[in-house]
Amino acid sequence: MKTLFPLLLILTLATHAFAQSAGKAAQWKGLGVSEGAPLPPAEKFKPRPHGSEATMASMKPELLAQIDIQMQQHVAAKNVAGISAIIHKNGHRGYFETFGMADIEQNRPMTDDAIFRLMSMTKPVIALAALTLYDEGKFGLDDPISKHCPEWASPTVKDGDNVVPAKFAITPRMLMSHSSGLGYGGGQQAAAMAYQAITKPGTTLKEFSEAVAREPLMFQPGTNYNYGLGLDILGRYLEAITGQPLDVILQERLFKPLKMPDTDFYVPKSKVNRLCRIYGQPKPGVLLPGNDLSLSRVFTKPTLFLGGHGLFGTIGDYERLCRMILNRGELDGVRVLKPETVDLIFENHLKHPTMKYGLGGIVNGAGSYGWGGADGTQFVIDRKNTSFTLFMVQTEHYKAPTYPAFLALASEALGIVAKAPSMNSTLGGTGGTSSPLKQRDKNNDGKLSRDELPAALFDLLDEDKDGFVTENELKALWRTK
Repeated sequence: MKTLFPLLLILTLATHAFAQSAGKAAQWKGLGVSEGAPLPPAEKFKPRPHGSEATMASMKPELLAQIDIQMQQHVAAKNVAGISAIIHKNGHRGYFETFGMADIEQNRPMTDDAIFRLMSMTKPVIALAALTLYDEGKFGLDDPISKHCPEWASPTVKDGDNVVPAKFAITPRMLMSHSSGLGYGGGQQAAAMAYQAITKPGTTLKEFSEAVAREPLMFQPGTNYNYGLGLDILGRYLEAITGQPLDVILQERLFKPLKMPDTDFYVPKSKVNRLCRIYGQPKPGVLLPGNDLSLSRVFTKPTLFLGGHGLFGTIGDYERLCRMILNRGELDGVRVLKPETVDLIFENHLKHPTMKYGLGGIVNGAGSYGWGGADGTQFVIDRKNTSFTLFMVQTEHYKAPTYPAFLALASEALGIVAKAPSMNSTLGGTGGTSSPLKQRDKNNDGKLSRDELPAALFDLLDEDKDGFVTENELKALWRTK
């Protein structure tokens, strides 16, 4: 499917737009995908056996063997410490392999039940939980959230140097599609509260929402897109509707029905040895234990359940969530969502010239839905091809080239593309016909204007502020400096 790789580009950029300051801390690191270290020769590695499971999923074992080799190469090159990956097609798991280490220092290999920090892959989970209440008629997508959260009765909007009243009420649809005017940003008391809560427990979602509501929005609700705190506020909305804490809502409405026993807002002591260590990369080919600010809260149940990035979970648990979505709301005879409600998440809910976003995840208008997390977890569901991919690593403040390599080969194995594109064409490295610039260049003038990119991405990419994004500015995201 030709639209899959533009989806990957926007997914990679938008997921990490809020972390740009961290990415600038080291010159070689960019907001996009790093070039990584040179890969050792493929001849040094052996593929895994792939038999009946690949055949049942209509995948060619020789293509899956290529994935095995490349993933081992990336681990050996220290682009990542360890990998867990799943490919599903036509209701069958055709591929599930792990590579490398969950913890290098403790010599602990990556395992099938390793626990990952899901970060922003929490967001689709919160949206799906909300939709179970929507199915019960507890709210409408276009209801004002102030009906249950009075702190949002009179939001304000930043308008140049002025702060003005919001013209429109914030709605659940806006929270789930990042069109409410909420951001992640710069000096907001809410952002400070989020980080303080990591080491200073006691804050509640109600208090968090009240702090956010005191800050002006970035734009009039419903008129634009900006990746931000919408799903965190949605969690507060769900608590207000049900009178239950968000973790209980998720357990009762998703995790227990779908048999996802390892997904929660903390890791209990009995599962500590399954948690992957997070790794930073001071330069290509070097991995060091990351400065994991969340460690102090990992093993203690929090009071602030952040729906934007707070969950931990296994790839197997998330696989069950993806299977439910692909099955239009049902898994193993248990229905958690109406089929037509699942259809809604695949629709574009934005009024934006280029960006397409569903409910809790990015969409392409042709059957794809997915998102990723800041620490390297990714998923893409493709209804058109009755398939999905799941990929999990634990990286901090950099994006390894490992996921694009996996996704390209996985797409070939799924029959979505005839031949996996090269890394250069996938990531904009050549300026060829499949480069992201040419895919979005509507007037074929060799550069992108403001109406050809989401506003936040345009402002980020236009380094010389000349009103256009050039091929060189786009490539600079991945170029090692």
